[in-house]
Amino acid sequence: MQRILELMADEMGEAPVHAAVFHADVTDEAEALRREIAARLACAELYITEFTPVMGTHTGPEVLGIAFYTEEAPYQVA
Repeated sequence: MQRILELMADEMGEAPVHAAVFHADVTDEAEALRREIAARLACAELYITEFTPVMGTHTGPEVLGIAFYTEEAPYQVA
């Protein structure tokens, strides 16, 4: 998870981040990850959400993940 946080920080830089921590039955770990993201990045939004039953069927219990984006486009289309 630390490596994922490093990659996220490198990708986002100083831009405001919209992020969600999602989990399957690991609420405490999700909250710890949310706190770590909030400490490292400038978050415009930061949520915790549970996996849906459909997603949980394919991943199993105790999964933890992050989805994020920034409104600043890193590339310009000509």
